[in-house]
Amino acid sequence: RKTANRLTRTCRELQPMSAASGGGGGKAVVAQNFPASWVAAAALEVLPQKVQSLLQRLGPLEGPPVVSQGPNGLQALACFQNASDARAAVQTLHGFDMRSAAEKQAANNEAPKENECFSLRIADESGVAGSKTARKRKLKANGIFLWPLPQNWAEKDVELLASPYGTVLRTKVEGMANGQKGVLIDFLKPSAASAAQAALNGLSLMGATIRCVMQEEPQAAQPLMMYFSYLDELVKSPIAQEVEPKLDDKEIFVTHLPPKAGTEDGVRFLLGSFGDIEEVFLLRDAQQRPSGKAFVLFKSHSEARKALEAIRGSSADGASKAFWSESERALRGTRGAYGLNVLRHLQGQNGSKMQEIRKAAAAGSLQLEILDDTSNNGHVLFVASCGEAAQAEECWRLLSAALACVHETHAAEVRGSLVLRGFPASWSEKGLKFVFAPFGGLTSVTIEEEEENAQPICVSGEVAPSGRLAYVKLRNSQAMDKAVANLHQTKVGDGDLVEECIVACHRWHSKSWIDGSFQVSIFIDQLALSRRPLEAGPGPEDRELYVRNLPLHDMSRQQLQEYFEGFGEVDDLHLNADAFSMEQVNEGYIRFKDHRDAVRCIEALTPTDPDEADPTDLAGSWSESERVLQRKTNCYRFNVVAELVGADGSGLERIKAEGLWILGESLQLKDKTAPKACGRQLHFVGRCTEEVNVRFFRDLLERELEVIHRKIASRLEKRKQKGQSAVNGQERMAGAWSQPPSFWGNPSPNTNNYDGYQAASAGAAWSRPPDAERSAEMERKGQTRRHKRKDKSEKDRGHSEGKEKHSHSRRRRRRKEEASNSASNH
Repeated sequence: RKTANRLTRTCRELQPMSAASGGGGGKAVVAQNFPASWVAAAALEVLPQKVQSLLQRLGPLEGPPVVSQGPNGLQALACFQNASDARAAVQTLHGFDMRSAAEKQAANNEAPKENECFSLRIADESGVAGSKTARKRKLKANGIFLWPLPQNWAEKDVELLASPYGTVLRTKVEGMANGQKGVLIDFLKPSAASAAQAALNGLSLMGATIRCVMQEEPQAAQPLMMYFSYLDELVKSPIAQEVEPKLDDKEIFVTHLPPKAGTEDGVRFLLGSFGDIEEVFLLRDAQQRPSGKAFVLFKSHSEARKALEAIRGSSADGASKAFWSESERALRGTRGAYGLNVLRHLQGQNGSKMQEIRKAAAAGSLQLEILDDTSNNGHVLFVASCGEAAQAEECWRLLSAALACVHETHAAEVRGSLVLRGFPASWSEKGLKFVFAPFGGLTSVTIEEEEENAQPICVSGEVAPSGRLAYVKLRNSQAMDKAVANLHQTKVGDGDLVEECIVACHRWHSKSWIDGSFQVSIFIDQLALSRRPLEAGPGPEDRELYVRNLPLHDMSRQQLQEYFEGFGEVDDLHLNADAFSMEQVNEGYIRFKDHRDAVRCIEALTPTDPDEADPTDLAGSWSESERVLQRKTNCYRFNVVAELVGADGSGLERIKAEGLWILGESLQLKDKTAPKACGRQLHFVGRCTEEVNVRFFRDLLERELEVIHRKIASRLEKRKQKGQSAVNGQERMAGAWSQPPSFWGNPSPNTNNYDGYQAASAGAAWSRPPDAERSAEMERKGQTRRHKRKDKSEKDRGHSEGKEKHSHSRRRRRRKEEASNSASNH
């Protein structure tokens, strides 16, 4: 559909979802779906007392409950003295599994059905027994409902029983949910019905006690209205915010927008500073007024993340709130952030789940629609036709509960699991347990149906999709690497009990793209720094340590920080996370306020005898990350970042860095698509398509750092040699001036005469420093050179003057000779 169709559809009577609330904050509640033992024929007389005993645990009642026959079986109406107690009772008891242990075992401990869970809801405003969403009902004046009937009774037998109290108009036998039979009896006059109810209620009939109550009839059906709610408007569980988004999720859902953001341009102006916005879709109410909610699609994931974090970081009252788009996640199915077919979970097999929700809410219809799915940024919309708004609200509440189940399944079964793909339809849970038996067995198995025409993902290699995938968790989590190495792209199965096939096995990657490639983060101190220059001691600015073997199983983060604060004030504590499961590992960084505190800590962590040290003991070293981020001011006097990146980025090309980022607190990135940093310390982030590539990625970084550390060590050695040469030169010069030349001899202690050199006192000849002596000597030489140049210039000047005089005399002689010659001619 085009965007215009989507806008036209939303112009209908769009009712924004509101929070579920009790009927006017009333104190009356309606209980249904009692245990089978409570509604047995022998126990019906004490049913009100059992309900009263149960409800009084949560607050005092105004009186005993009233039991009546409702549209879905027996129900009990009770009234609390306080409305708060009524709400607390609903929150505590509603949905409680009322099955006995034997019934649970008979059902293989499967989840209870809707009619097997205790139902407790706030009654409607009239106080008539009924659910919060049911239409208001009133007692039928001339009708009664009688149960349980003997199994061999027919309607003629009922007429004989009821005719003594008045003319019977109609009898109708109905089956009940507990397997018993009841009968509806209509009399001609209301007085006959009242007399029959009073006489027959509690009557003993063929060994059973008869219960008789007044019938209830619904009011006239109200016209149905259409109500709408987007998937993102449903109430979200806290787990949803903890789910890592896919690294190409680009859409966020924003609520509580300010009035100035009531137009598309207003939203772009409000959020445009975080990145390029491709599309804005505003939600409107029935009067076409902005509802303060909008879908905002950014050009990249990093831009969307920056906007979301900035909105969440605002703590002002009434500030906007932002979430990753649930519609975007749901439409991606098993390729999305949850790894589950979300729409199938919400709709059920052939829409069965939606029908259960519709019936429970007494709605006319409930449908799921997908709007504008042509550009991969469609939105999931629920449409309910109901007679009352309360029925629509109940639909939204039940749908929110179904969505919460999806979140819980992801947290319990998907996150931190192994993913198996490519196995045939003949495989069951037992077949999967057979395959993983050599690796210690499984604790849980979840088989998920993939979407139709699902494309293979790169992490599966050459294994074609089979329409199913499984999430399994091993009893021994340490065996996950072994399972992946042995099963990935391997032929498994015995051909007898388990059909043979080639499967793909990999970890669930929390930080990944929809094509299956995933992100790996490696801190520089996690690498094997085998060539790290140990001769370079810590500088006065070094305050950070890298610690290993942290006892996370015995101590919490707070307790670890308190332990390190015993050495001095702690500025920061960072715990590294596993690259796949994102769970904290026993390594991290500790940064102190002062260098001396870090020195005390490293001394305490360094064993006195390294040969006798236990490899599992708490250990530490100076942070290589801190030294690298210090640039040229570090103890190496070497800029490692510049060497890694290169002046023009050629360094990254040299280490094949098409999908590589170098991140740290002091590094400024111009790349808008750069991923979020995992910490303040320097780390490398890469994009891998196969888990075997992680090892190659690590080896590549280690080799590059080994080259850089060799270069640093070479420079340190050259500096050391240069410094040693300077020291040796100073020592030789100091030795040359420390005593007179030997050919001068030693002066007599009784005289200061020394070969014609008269000293004013002993040692006066050495009173002037050697540098001053050399300066004086150079000054004398300079004066001599100046005198020589002066003499030469004067000589040259005199020579030129003599030459000039000589030339004048020649001209005079030439003129005399010419004069004499001319005279002789005359």
